[in-house]
Amino acid sequence: MTKRTFHYMASWLMLCVAMIFTACNDETLADSEQPNAPYVMTLGITSGNTTTYYVVTTNDLMNGNINAIGKGIEQNGYRDYTQGGKTIFSIGGLGTKGVYGLQRGTDGLLMEKGEYVYNNSMDDLVEVDNQTMLSVELPARGTKNGFLTFRRIGIEQLDIQQSITTTPLAPLDSLAWPFITGVAKSGNRVYITYMPMNHQTFATEFTDTTYVAVYSYPDMTFQKLMKDTRFGPAGSWSAYNGLLKTENGDLYVMSNSSISNGYSQATKQAGFLKIPAGTTEFDAQYTYHFEQQTGGLKPAHIKYVGNGLVYAEVSTIVPQTAANRWGDKQLDSYIIDLYNQRATKINEIPTHDGSGGRRFVALVEGSYVYTTITTADGTYVYRINTATATAERGAKVSTTFVGGLFKLS
Repeated sequence: MTKRTFHYMASWLMLCVAMIFTACNDETLADSEQPNAPYVMTLGITSGNTTTYYVVTTNDLMNGNINAIGKGIEQNGYRDYTQGGKTIFSIGGLGTKGVYGLQRGTDGLLMEKGEYVYNNSMDDLVEVDNQTMLSVELPARGTKNGFLTFRRIGIEQLDIQQSITTTPLAPLDSLAWPFITGVAKSGNRVYITYMPMNHQTFATEFTDTTYVAVYSYPDMTFQKLMKDTRFGPAGSWSAYNGLLKTENGDLYVMSNSSISNGYSQATKQAGFLKIPAGTTEFDAQYTYHFEQQTGGLKPAHIKYVGNGLVYAEVSTIVPQTAANRWGDKQLDSYIIDLYNQRATKINEIPTHDGSGGRRFVALVEGSYVYTTITTADGTYVYRINTATATAERGAKVSTTFVGGLFKLS
């Protein structure tokens, strides 16, 4: 089995080597950061087995070249990124056990602020209100009779306001190790989706049921393990795509059983379920048979836009086999309407490969979504009109891959 992993150390001298095919001869490269530039992009520059991240800003996502030459905040180790309020959180993984906050300083430029280190591996970090993030940490893989760790973190001050270490991991680990695929708060409850996966072989032997664990908030006491056999486990490996929350607090649960995104088998087709706001039961009247409707397509990466619309990258490999495992290839872009249960292809975005097990790089701004797409032509920003399911290509990005795309107002 091969799995997308990275081995990271920093070296500025490798930047032009890694970007030779796009950056070093480009005449449109900017040479400095502009104060209060609203858009923030994290660029992963890889040379050989070495990757360094550079957090850069730009005023314009649709023109010119976005790059890290001579600017940006340099960060080492594997990094994933998410946003809460006016803070971008840089989350370490694959042995890097620290979280930084990225905020705008009084000079209008980005700065690193605060750091805290967790014990094992942070399994998700989500915004639960406009002042608070919630982190979830499982015990070391394979631990018997272990406990979850929940931390409430202040978005602005990046202070740990509360740590809860007394919530049993059981019953999430009753079948296999529970790899967390999504966390969301609705009402006074927190919902966690996971995929049961062997922590040594990464085999997924239990793919006939969707599991959602429910906890009371803020004390994080286990309340219920919700189960539904219409689809398989929610979400996919390290993509944090198991749950979508709508404006009224309803949760939509995505199940793809995608071999290309980490599963070793698929015994159910891909689709969506619904959990009405704050409840602990699946909506029996809502079943969106996405794979059946689309002739075998599986949503790989998803971003909620608003009004029931989702921007998605969808696997076009039909059927998926063991040879496709961990590949995350041959993706098309779609707008999915959860309310009316229909999917519309965005024809202007070429078929492309995905970014594997990491959070989806997509920024929602009004009725538009900005994302980055990498093909043989390089990496470019695309702006998607979600109302018309159309897109236009924007700025070129000089990078190996993009780790995150955000806006700080």
